[in-house]
Amino acid sequence: MHLSGNARGMLSAHKRSTGVALSLLCVSSLTFMSCTSSKTVSKDVAITSCKASPSGGHPKAEGTITNHSSKDSGYTIHVNFKDSSGNDVGDGVAVVAKVDKGASAKWDATGTVNAKGPVKCDLGKLARTAVP
Repeated sequence: MHLSGNARGMLSAHKRSTGVALSLLCVSSLTFMSCTSSKTVSKDVAITSCKASPSGGHPKAEGTITNHSSKDSGYTIHVNFKDSSGNDVGDGVAVVAKVDKGASAKWDATGTVNAKGPVKCDLGKLARTAVP
């Protein structure tokens, strides 16, 4: 799938804003709580479904979180969508406000760009923040 210059620019800007949002979430939470990086959080997060819209709309990823930490936590999950050739076709973000320690929860993220045909979903940046 080929993206026009404008679409690539919008996708790039969205990725930058997603990264900034995740960074701000972690930085602002450091005052009261701790934030854990993607590497550790990746053990908690799984993608269970990755589907393109049959009509060429926005793709959707669904998954589960199992909170392996010792504290109740909030999660921010960034998903990268790629076409069958490996080209970026948007991204999506899911935010789950609270998952009790030892518990599981479901999440879903919808892509930002229309995509036709099969898509692949990869986990991008992840953040886990202890919450009261």
